[in-house]
Amino acid sequence: MVKLWKGKFVFHKIKNALGIEKSKKIEVINRKTGEKFIEKIYGEDAMKLFYGKAWMAQVTEKLLTRKFLSNVYGAFNDSQASKHKIPEFIKTMEISEQECEKDVSEYNSFNEFFARKLKPDARPIDNNPLSIISPSDGRLLVFPKLEDSTLSYVKWASLKLRDLFHENHNLANRFRNGSCAVLRLCPADYHRFHFPVSGVVGVTKSVPGLLHSVSPFALEHKIPVYCMNKRAITELDSPVMGKVVLMEVGALFIGSIVQTHKPSTEVTKGEEKGFFKFGGSTCILFFEPNSVQFDPDLVKNSLAGFETLVCMGEKIATIQAQS
Repeated sequence: MVKLWKGKFVFHKIKNALGIEKSKKIEVINRKTGEKFIEKIYGEDAMKLFYGKAWMAQVTEKLLTRKFLSNVYGAFNDSQASKHKIPEFIKTMEISEQECEKDVSEYNSFNEFFARKLKPDARPIDNNPLSIISPSDGRLLVFPKLEDSTLSYVKWASLKLRDLFHENHNLANRFRNGSCAVLRLCPADYHRFHFPVSGVVGVTKSVPGLLHSVSPFALEHKIPVYCMNKRAITELDSPVMGKVVLMEVGALFIGSIVQTHKPSTEVTKGEEKGFFKFGGSTCILFFEPNSVQFDPDLVKNSLAGFETLVCMGEKIATIQAQS
């Protein structure tokens, strides 16, 4: 606790000395209540120091987004020496211990707890055969129709599909004018991700890259984070809606995107695909043109510029069956 407090104090003093804004409010809509809430940011002072101003973001990119630091930090969080962080993390982020598959005392490292499985009934799967579910817990933005082959949002840098797909022009052309869902996970969220629809899954391709934060602190500097960061790309063929691309994006200090499914097999909606180790991360779903219809509340919130808090397994869209 003393070390944690000292770390927070140092970040706080540096932040104040550099004249960084006192606070940044990230407003998210709770889907269950329809009410806005202010997102609690784990390590907020550090995040402000890394991305508080444009020049700081440039320094962060040069010094902190490299794989080496991620490996060192990841090794610590994989070790028993990190176990002491778990109780404070649960308390700070208000995580439900009752949902965990195991008792908290049984986790041997911070990463083991962070990538925890939940009890089978903690995240019920919408069983409508035409529903598309959220692949994980997180803050969701939906894009019912991409602008040609560009993912564009007023607060972000515009992203070209060919860049997101690592110069795969065939995929970029296939999803031109398609639909997209971006699910941002914060540290408090359940960090295993699942298949949003059933189908035959291909081989996951890993794209090397940097490890910028996926927080709005970074995104609102117009940094094309999702094109720059390390990511995993998986194609899934659905018998009723065509091809779907599933993308998982690493983030600051996250070098590990672990795939737990078997490639080149048939998978079922809600089946586990993999998990992230420590940090905030992102899952992005791409759908072909005219193949999905997102739920109206998600469209409305996204158009207004707000992410919506959703849980893994709940319906986010309906499949528009292909003739």
